[in-house]
Amino acid sequence: MKPEGKLRIAILGRTHWLLNAAKAISTRGHNIVFVATASPAKEYLANEQDFQQAAQRWGASFYSDIDINSEECIRAIESCKPDLAISVNWPTLILAATISACGRGILNGHLGDLPRYRGNACPNWAILNGENRIGLAIHFMNHESIDSGPVVYRRYMDLDDNVYIEDVYNWLDTVNAESWCAALENLVNPDFQPEEQEASDIRPLRCHPRRPSDGLIDWKLGAAEICRLVRASSRPFEGAFSYIEGRERITIWRASPVTLDYDVMAVPGQLMKDHNGSAIVICGDGFVRLDEVETTGDVKLLRSNKTRLLSPIEH
Repeated sequence: MKPEGKLRIAILGRTHWLLNAAKAISTRGHNIVFVATASPAKEYLANEQDFQQAAQRWGASFYSDIDINSEECIRAIESCKPDLAISVNWPTLILAATISACGRGILNGHLGDLPRYRGNACPNWAILNGENRIGLAIHFMNHESIDSGPVVYRRYMDLDDNVYIEDVYNWLDTVNAESWCAALENLVNPDFQPEEQEASDIRPLRCHPRRPSDGLIDWKLGAAEICRLVRASSRPFEGAFSYIEGRERITIWRASPVTLDYDVMAVPGQLMKDHNGSAIVICGDGFVRLDEVETTGDVKLLRSNKTRLLSPIEH
């Protein structure tokens, strides 16, 4: 007999956040009965073997790289009789039949301020857009529209000009497991009502994936916009970048806008030094200090006011 207030849970997805969430809800007495995962991206901290080992400890059925919407998978899920599934970063769209096989449905963990930020790379886009917060939302999947189902739990992290994308992921590490446990506590509370996103007047913003090449800096942009690009592209991603004299790549991990007590005549991309010897780049409406960089080129060029940072097409 199932303990009161405890659920049979299916796990669908990837990332150490999902695995850690599953471990946390298991310690709260919920029963993990089914685990399906897929090949991880290179930056992920949990792989298929990690999920398989956890499934073995839980006595759960395990599948890897399965077609999540196939009849085989749907039958496998149904045979485990889950009350609910939780999912993070399944690589393909999960369709209605699979959602229906998961009892009450599938909860998705979304690092975006719903209902505004839907889709991919939402924290990166939020930094680029100069938002003042990023949201973590746990919501029911809706097969008809991405990230649009009722929200059962949410929390926020403040964003400012000092927050890098790595800081957002570090924050997620600290709140993720606790948030999933809280979401399930909400669901087993008979008085809890999920938050319908359609009740909001907020217009959704569909965010699309970003590529490493999107980190190429256009020095004609303003200092604030360039620094947001640096913060949104930094670790664990491949970084914002430019080219020393259009040849040697320079990756800019950290940067900040600066003001000078004199005026400058130069083209965007021109390098100069401040009185502390820091490298400063002239941009469209101000100046950006390079606080942390990595390059295979001649680092001495960064200390020369004859050097320019250019994209290859400008050289």
